[in-house]
Amino acid sequence: MIYAGPAEKYGTADDPMVGKRPGGIVAFGGGLALYDDKGHLVGALGVSGDTACADHVIAWKLRKALKLDFVPKGLGPGNTDNAILDYKAGASAGGFGHPTCSPAVEAIINKLQETQAVSKPAMAPAPEKKP
Repeated sequence: MIYAGPAEKYGTADDPMVGKRPGGIVAFGGGLALYDDKGHLVGALGVSGDTACADHVIAWKLRKALKLDFVPKGLGPGNTDNAILDYKAGASAGGFGHPTCSPAVEAIINKLQETQAVSKPAMAPAPEKKP
């Protein structure tokens, strides 16, 4: 847990976290799976240093440059693993949405599949049919 108690006490002498060790999981954007040309998962890439949205864009472009972007399927737009920007009024319509980014970064994310399209994995050859 990183936060506890009322927000008005954060950073004061009465901060409920004083003397406690924060713990738990903090999830943030900027992480993408890496796929080889056959669509096999071979690792992951995480970028952190800016907003979660900007980190996502940087990770996407780096994965493309590394030629490890053969995404076989995803929950995002175009069946990719692009950020889902449907988080409105405190909820995501599909359950996987990301909170609002700046309009400029959202425009970049929405065009990633056009400007930096993921590569299509090679299809495995169909088995030969025997007569």
